[in-house]
This record gives sequence, C-alpha cells and structure tokens, in this order.
Amino acid sequence: MPFLVNMTWEDFRASVTESSLVVIPIGSIELEGTHLPLGVDTIIAENLSKRLAGEPGVIIGPLVPVGYSKWFDPFPGTISIENETLVRFLYEYCLSLTRHGVRRIVFLNSHRGNNSAIEVVAHKLIAENKIKVGMLNIWKLANDLTSNKGIVAEGKFTHAGEIMTSMILALKPETVVREKMFVGGVKQIEGSKFQVKNSIGETSLNGSIQIIYQDIRDITDTGVLGDPTNASAEKGQIIIGLIMEYIKTYIQEFRKLPFDTQPNKGL
Repeated sequence: MPFLVNMTWEDFRASVTESSLVVIPIGSIELEGTHLPLGVDTIIAENLSKRLAGEPGVIIGPLVPVGYSKWFDPFPGTISIENETLVRFLYEYCLSLTRHGVRRIVFLNSHRGNNSAIEVVAHKLIAENKIKVGMLNIWKLANDLTSNKGIVAEGKFTHAGEIMTSMILALKPETVVREKMFVGGVKQIEGSKFQVKNSIGETSLNGSIQIIYQDIRDITDTGVLGDPTNASAEKGQIIIGLIMEYIKTYIQEFRKLPFDTQPNKGL
C-alpha cells in the first residue's frame, strides 16, 4: 500500500526504513490558457505520483493541490497562497514525516512558482535533521527530455503549449476545450531591446536572460504562450513515458544516497 492516506499507522511504521522515501506531489491552481483547466499542474503531479505505485521503497504522500501563483491573481479562478505560508505548510508537513522516521523526501513539483518555497524548506530540514531532500521539476524535465528531439513540433516547453496540452489530452481529455486551442505568444515591451521570454519575467538582452517583473496582463491576455495546436494524446503518452522512466531512475538512485556518518568537525 504505497499511498500514505490509505495506510494504517502500523502499515506506515513498517514501511519506513533508512532507504525508503516519501514522494510529495505538489501543483497549483492558476491560469493555463483558454483551452486548459486551472488545475493542470495539480492534475499532472497527482497522476504522475500515482504511476509510482509499486516502486520499491516509495511511499506517496498526500497531494498539495495549491501553491504560489501570485502573479496570475488578475485572472479569475487562480488560487494562490503566500510564499511564507507555503514554506510553513511544507515544513510542518515534512517535519511530521521526519518525526516518525522518514529520512528521504522527494517533492514531485509541477509548478515553478513553488521552487523557492521548496528550497527554503529543504535547507531548513537538512540543517535540523540528518535527512535527504530532493525535488523533481516536472516541466523542466519535460523540456529536457523532448527539447529539439523531434517529439513535439514546438521543440521546447511553453506555457499552455504543445507539451502541456498533450499531457492533459493523455490524462484528462474531457477537460480540454479543443475549439479554443490557438497559437499564443508573449507580448513584448514596445520600443525596447528587451525580449520577454515567459510569464515569470525571464527577459533576454545581449545574449543573457535576466528578470524584469511585470504585471501578467502586460505579458499575456490569455495565458497561452506557445502553440498547442499540434498537441495530441499520443504525444502526451510518449512524454509521460519518458518522464516516468527518468523519475523512477532518479528515485532509485536517491534511495542509495549515503548519510554522513562522520561527526561534525566544524570548518
């Protein structure tokens, strides 16, 4: 029984060993274009975590369905909690696990906005406990595994684009509004040499990508920052297969990481 919510306390106690780990799926509720549901990130995190059922030494923790999506607040339906709140929540979630013997935790994260909170929590936990903490960034992984490999016509990951849409078509096709699938893009700053890349403010100038923070409505009217028109469930299944193969390899390697057995001798 790999799902923590389905275990008895005795089941859980028996499952926790030095090499076992807890996977924490975490997503978000936010603007995902005109054709995709608000819960894309949460749908992805939940479904991929379920595919880990039966992996040796893996316990799947309760889903965290809401994350930090503050910049998308102007668009209706977005649910965001403050970064400080997310840090506190994730820290106490993990602390509960470590109190009962868990020494390895991996966040299965499908929303970039959660990265900074997870990083803070990870370093705090490591400083206080002899544990290992990792994070799998799903959309970065999807990009790394498909970029310029002929799998998707876009050649890379874009927000509400071909990769994201294909994966949702494979997992929850009934949530996709196909007649509203269209090519989108990032609005540029008129008269400026800056080239805005995405919704989080990454902006290119003279070969270097830096950050310009903007109101999201100055970057997009719809949330579609790519081309979903070539998306398909078949492509989605291929991408999911590549992602899951990588995740399983990562997890089994993570389970082998040794703990420092030497006393802290200082600097």
